[in-house]
Amino acid sequence: MKPQSLFAENRLLFQALKQWGDALHEGLGLTAATRGILDALLLGGAATVPRIARERGASRQHVQQLVDALLERDLVERHRNPNHKRSLLIALTDKGRALVENMRAEERNAIGRIQAGVSDHAIEEAELVLAAWRTALRRDTDARASRL
Repeated sequence: MKPQSLFAENRLLFQALKQWGDALHEGLGLTAATRGILDALLLGGAATVPRIARERGASRQHVQQLVDALLERDLVERHRNPNHKRSLLIALTDKGRALVENMRAEERNAIGRIQAGVSDHAIEEAELVLAAWRTALRRDTDARASRL
């Protein structure tokens, strides 16, 4: 399989994952994008909107809109940032943490039910391949940005 085929399959998988997540979490009233923000905060801890935007490859304005929607639902909260006067830290509330942890548990259970017949070894290999490509793509993106 050529890298182009892998990338094409990855795009299709991304779309399938988005649709699957939307169906799995249908009653929560969260978009895939807001679920992604919650997940990022659970995994990475409190972060500024600009940092979240950079890490997700999204605009700061878009992430701010998502964060505002999560603030309205009391799923995240703002904290003073000791490293910056104006850029506040965004963190999960207890309610937000419980919600995202429950979503992740539901996803683990659902993934266990839909086993695709792929061995643990193949999954580990796929993780390594995808991580290597992600690193190479970020390195290339950074190099291109530095030339501008």
